[in-house]
Amino acid sequence: EEVLARRMWTKDNYFYYAYIAGKWSKECCPRYMEEKHYKALKANSNRVTLFHGPIASAAKLRDDYTFASLLDSMDWMPDSMIADQLQHLIPRMQPGPKGNIFWRSFGTKVHSPVLASLEPEELPEKWPGRERVGWYLTQWVAPVPKKVDYSRLMCTGTNQVQKNTVFDDINVMTAMTWHALRTEKDVKAFYKSQGNNYDGFREALLPDRDLLLKYCLPWQRSPKVWLSVGCGTARDIEYVVEHIKVTGCKVYLLDLSPDLLEMARERVENLGIGDQCILVEADICTAYDSKGKPANGLDLPAMGSIDIVTCSYCLTMIPPWKEALEQMVRVLKVGGTLALIDFTKRSDMPNHWTQQLNRSWFALDGVYFDDAHTTMLKEHPKLSTVWFAENEARVPYTPLQATHYTFAGKKTKK
Repeated sequence: EEVLARRMWTKDNYFYYAYIAGKWSKECCPRYMEEKHYKALKANSNRVTLFHGPIASAAKLRDDYTFASLLDSMDWMPDSMIADQLQHLIPRMQPGPKGNIFWRSFGTKVHSPVLASLEPEELPEKWPGRERVGWYLTQWVAPVPKKVDYSRLMCTGTNQVQKNTVFDDINVMTAMTWHALRTEKDVKAFYKSQGNNYDGFREALLPDRDLLLKYCLPWQRSPKVWLSVGCGTARDIEYVVEHIKVTGCKVYLLDLSPDLLEMARERVENLGIGDQCILVEADICTAYDSKGKPANGLDLPAMGSIDIVTCSYCLTMIPPWKEALEQMVRVLKVGGTLALIDFTKRSDMPNHWTQQLNRSWFALDGVYFDDAHTTMLKEHPKLSTVWFAENEARVPYTPLQATHYTFAGKKTKK
């Protein structure tokens, strides 16, 4: 409606004017084609180089670019392609504030966590260089970041997909049923009963973990310490094996279940990163004492020294979730990244019967949807939201569509 009813019909929309009239006029044309700019344009025409090819190749023409105008091409690119462009472009540009990257979008927000990692600023609609085509709802500009290497985002994982048979899934669902019927939830026993079928069943149940691990974490900044809260079997690690190896990142895998941690130990050893991973059996809420030191001799990094803290489909299973979340923020260093993915209710219809059904269904297995989780993340006084998105995916063997969110935030102060 915004585009079709208003923007297309502004009097200086040269894009649609040319469609209808077949040409531009003096009153309706791109700014650089206006008569008052003709002499300057002609005098500097020798400074224009035409290049037919991808941006990655064009970037090699020089190494002192101060402005990259990517227009709307980013809207049509997957995260991997955006990362590929940035890995070639940024090293050829001068850092901000002199160097800047600009793009426009049909969306009302930044659509990719890779672009969001640039921490762009949305330009106001009525600024002097406003968008006049009428088709694009937002424009963004970001200073070229310093000391980054976006080639790190091009690293690969194992690309392995965990698969269960129908009988394997029945075993898991039986365990989930018994767990739902218990008045007292024994989380350790719940996981132990599922054995090696744990990962296969959750492959479809817990979507977008690869997105969180590959593109929401600041691999471009070569993080050195990562704490994975509620790591389970360390399935998430498989998405970013090469990232861990290339950056030399030390990974602390924390979970309550010794059985899941044993599976995690076997996995990281098989992946060849056992020497970079430390397994910690603990509750994040009590992992540090009142003085901020690792409790009971736990092998954990110092409070406030961690580059990345992740929590993947776990916060909804922690009853004292506020305490857990605050602890995750506390252990981060200033400038560090907190990244979560978990279930929630759709923010645009949280009280709809489908959302209430999802909430009740998952609560039977000790998974509690709560919009307060995302509210606290986005409004936390020590966090600046870098990326937030909601998506839906079907719950296996049911008609339910469960909503999940991905969040990445930067700690801004102690």
